[in-house]
Amino acid sequence: MMLLVPLVVALASAPSPTPSAPAPTPLKEIGRTRALPACTTIVVHANGAITSALDNDRTLAIMVNNLKATDFDVLNPLQRRNAVEALMKQAEAIRVAGSSGDAEIKRLREMAAASNDAQRKAELKTFADALGGAIYRQKKAAVEFMRDVTIIRGREDAEEARDLMARDAPFNGAGPGFPTPRAAVPAAPHKYNDAMRQIALDLTDRQTGILVDEGIAADHSIPATSGC
Repeated sequence: MMLLVPLVVALASAPSPTPSAPAPTPLKEIGRTRALPACTTIVVHANGAITSALDNDRTLAIMVNNLKATDFDVLNPLQRRNAVEALMKQAEAIRVAGSSGDAEIKRLREMAAASNDAQRKAELKTFADALGGAIYRQKKAAVEFMRDVTIIRGREDAEEARDLMARDAPFNGAGPGFPTPRAAVPAAPHKYNDAMRQIALDLTDRQTGILVDEGIAADHSIPATSGC
């Protein structure tokens, strides 16, 4: 309580903080509209891409939560391998959904290029480029996650191989040509947790850019798909 008054005084004399940037507009599926066939086709492809992006957002959020909440260090090797494999499957699902979204983005860009309406051409291209950027970031996050996990697994496999060689070396090097086994080294505390928490932080950083791209796409979604 004694620290409260000095803290209040300090805050009162401090300059006002710089206003933070407004949060990106949330990306949502475009509602059904009574439009001519041209706009209906645009909406179908736009919603296909949006669905891929939103599905990937949910999968990324689940991955980040699991990376933070799972105590990988207390799991036995089989349990840890199963937990990591489940995360790898989620990352692969993001990559597959991203490829599906890319196909929809490609179609939207083709429609923008073929449009005779200058305003819709510009809006649709901006929408497609922004949403395509978000999907690209999601796929890149998944690929980087899989790469990081592969590196961790490779190091773990190498350590296990060294331990097996040391443990199985007979006679403790008593005979000629037999290596002396190295002493068993206990696993460092938080060895796996630290690595997985760092990966979670990296994914969280990538989510920021994804949301910015999705916000731009959301701002242009209605102008890009209406007015036919």
